[in-house]
Amino acid sequence: MQDLSSKLQLASGKLQGVRCLLQLCLLLLMPLSVIQAQDIPATTPAAQAILARDTTPMAYILAAEPERTYPITDTLADWRFRVYDPARKQIIDWGTLGNFGSSARPLYFMTRPRSGFDPGFQGFDLYRQEADALRFCRHSNSYNEVYFSQGRNQKEIESGAVFSRTFQKGANLSFDYASINNLGQYRYQRDKHNRISVGLWLPFGKRYEMFAVYNRQVFRQQENGGITTDTIFGTDDFSGAISAPINLSDERALTRDDKQVIHLQQHLKFNRGDVGKQVYRASLATSWTTRKFKFSDADMRADTAFYDTFLVDRRGLRNFWELRQLDNRFEITTFKSEVPGRPANKLSLGARHALILLHQEPNDSTFSNFFFTGRLAIAPTDNIELVARGELGMLNNFGEYLVDASARVGLGKVGFLRGNIISQRTPPSMLHHKLYVSKQLFWNNDFEKPVETTLSASYVMPRLGFEVTGQTHLLNNFLYYDQLGLARQTTSPVSVNQLQAMLFLTFGRVWHLDNTFALQNTSRDDVLRLPKWFSKNSLYFGGKVFRHRLDLSAGFDFRINSAFRPDAWQPVTNQFHLQDTFSQKIYPWVDAFIAFKIQSFRLYFRFENLYNLMDPTQVYYQTAAHPQPFSSFRLGISWRFIDDSRSGSQSPAPAKPPTGVGFGN
Repeated sequence: MQDLSSKLQLASGKLQGVRCLLQLCLLLLMPLSVIQAQDIPATTPAAQAILARDTTPMAYILAAEPERTYPITDTLADWRFRVYDPARKQIIDWGTLGNFGSSARPLYFMTRPRSGFDPGFQGFDLYRQEADALRFCRHSNSYNEVYFSQGRNQKEIESGAVFSRTFQKGANLSFDYASINNLGQYRYQRDKHNRISVGLWLPFGKRYEMFAVYNRQVFRQQENGGITTDTIFGTDDFSGAISAPINLSDERALTRDDKQVIHLQQHLKFNRGDVGKQVYRASLATSWTTRKFKFSDADMRADTAFYDTFLVDRRGLRNFWELRQLDNRFEITTFKSEVPGRPANKLSLGARHALILLHQEPNDSTFSNFFFTGRLAIAPTDNIELVARGELGMLNNFGEYLVDASARVGLGKVGFLRGNIISQRTPPSMLHHKLYVSKQLFWNNDFEKPVETTLSASYVMPRLGFEVTGQTHLLNNFLYYDQLGLARQTTSPVSVNQLQAMLFLTFGRVWHLDNTFALQNTSRDDVLRLPKWFSKNSLYFGGKVFRHRLDLSAGFDFRINSAFRPDAWQPVTNQFHLQDTFSQKIYPWVDAFIAFKIQSFRLYFRFENLYNLMDPTQVYYQTAAHPQPFSSFRLGISWRFIDDSRSGSQSPAPAKPPTGVGFGN
């Protein structure tokens, strides 16, 4: 009883601290709301300057498709803002190593469209932004946004900044930076990522435009091998997560993934391409990519038992490879835009070639990929849309292909139907094929090319906030990593069936209940082990307060999934793999949050994992031996600036972007 009393007092103290902090924030924000509520006379110079600014909605384009515009919306203080972790921003959460920024994989099976050579290292893909995804904003006002989030201390920080400005004669400079520096709660668990993209958009007349982008992404992760036991959690001997014993106790295991891309995209129109007229265009995209991956553990005195099968050299382990790749893609495209920024009846035909220079320490190889490509987008009526893209391998890639097509049929007031098909035959990844450890050939496999087919159908009714999606995946020659971490391939097909439903309810206009439910079943639990069901829910107050000047959201986020046997993590190969020693029970994860928005300034506070306060002996695993954090507190701010830059800009403001659902939206 005494232990229970002390635990309840500790939990009460934590909650009291959070309550006091939230009250303080409300008091700090009240004066701001009062100031904003005051009317500024329209005759003041400040008011005249504001009224003179360009009020055209902000929109952005992408280098590969500059004819399409996407609106930049100033979102509310909703889940897109308050859920800071990319693994949690997905419709169904991804599984991580328990630390914000750590290697991740989807727990709800998904097919990743790809073609040609693939290194096979996707652990950090969740945090990547490729060079051609940089947004360019053409507007007479410059666009700026900064973001900052902090956890328990100054070594648990996420930050980011976005900038876009149009200069004289229409030149546009865009910049996107993001950083994660997270120490983690357990010993030697740090993740440190940096990502930057800088791009220049140069239009020359009405027919030619060029995009140049530099992209650099560096992902660094300390590998602790997970904890060895959790039986001390919640006991008198437990002095915090930092005291939990770890597998790689020598603390010398490090992973680094460094990728740089120089991307040049050019478009030449054969005619002016005014609105309502058919446009004919040639496009050439050239990219030079360098990527280096290294895992090393230079001290093996206490780590030999963990590496087991991969222990080829007791002096230390190392997995290093370097990729240099030159890509060229040429396309001839025709389209017509009845509405500015929304092309329709689009057809593209082309080819892409990649020259690949690969160094797997100590081996070197050179080869190429060649594919014919095609894209189609048609809308015969306002209620029917079809989008498709395909790639067909030639020469060394003969027999490989990719088809990715989707259709949308409007049903008027009762919503719309959406369908999608993905079918692909791809080569095994570099890692599945060949692995060197400490300069020694560890495996050299001759696997068959996997064939994957995914079919999905959805019914969406926006008026009721309802959406339901059914999916089926058929996987032939499925590749996976077994209990020893070795690459394997199935000889019989694997199927995965899924059903997902989302329902968003509102009560009294200010109370909200957002729900996402999902079911999935696999035909081969011996090679693919995932939760059978998921539930994500949010109950919160959302509305305007303080004379309708302050957007407020406050409530709880809840998530839970079925018991399952999570994969283990092998840092030598940077892969998740099967394990048979641990199963995760059902664990209810609850977060409390409060978020505000005043004009373009947003602020949130989160207190995560409330269930841990009730039972500190239980922890949640998405990866074996890598528990999720204990109860913790986090805050985040975001501020958007739109400054007048017309003094140096002679480009017209873009037309108002479309509001409906269109191709690529």
